[in-house]
Amino acid sequence: MLLPLIALVAAAQVPPREATALTAEDQVRDICAALKDQRGEPAPGIAPARSRAQMLARTYHVWVPANGFGLGRYREDEQELELDGDRALRALDGAITLDLAGIDDVAFRATPEQAMKWAAAKKQGKLSLTVYFRPSGERCAGNAAARIFRMEGLPLWWELEVDSAPVAVADEEGLPVDKPGSGRSFRVDKVLLDTEMPRPDAGKDRLAAAQAALDRCAQAARRRGSLVVSFTVQDGHVRNPQVIMDAARDEDTARCVSRAMAGASISGADSTATRGTASLAVQ
Repeated sequence: MLLPLIALVAAAQVPPREATALTAEDQVRDICAALKDQRGEPAPGIAPARSRAQMLARTYHVWVPANGFGLGRYREDEQELELDGDRALRALDGAITLDLAGIDDVAFRATPEQAMKWAAAKKQGKLSLTVYFRPSGERCAGNAAARIFRMEGLPLWWELEVDSAPVAVADEEGLPVDKPGSGRSFRVDKVLLDTEMPRPDAGKDRLAAAQAALDRCAQAARRRGSLVVSFTVQDGHVRNPQVIMDAARDEDTARCVSRAMAGASISGADSTATRGTASLAVQ
């Protein structure tokens, strides 16, 4: 049985509020007609409330059925399932094709078992995708007479669904969004001090005093990923920690890590002032 992660809607990020649902061809026709006017004035036959400027300011969401999108490769090391970026999204029985920026980079958190189940659900027509976006300002292509349109847009939120219930989400950058508090922790991969030769164990235990605080940061993290922290050591304690590389692109977690490490003791460090780096990962 595929258990929907309903609690995802209560995650650190949520879908944009007050988004307009695209459910009819006439809505797409009106948007495309408004986008044709480059002066910001209503296009002929379009009410002022549907001017180009107002269309561009609105957020829309559209439901994409199983045959309207593709799944890409599964990255087992990261436990991420990609969208097929080579396929544009098709919805409303083919009336709209969406070319969304960054679709090549969209991925969802998934265990190997989930990835297999979702692929099977897609073949059965039970897997769908809801995407929140804004029109990018480019004119629509297509044929109004045939009621077929192709629109470009900027994505804001992605939801993968089974039987219309969310099972995984990604943010505006296409990065997987994890549910806070889902048992994550920080793994210390390496701690190096400039005045010492690298230790055989990579110094993984040198931040043991900060481990509990780091794990609390991991619990609140939006997503998994690695960080590199630069710091100075004075009297055997961490001073002025700064995240210099953040693969997770999560500023809140980076700030939390800096606070967690500040003042922490470095096991085995002498009183000599030096600099160091630590490589960490949310897992």
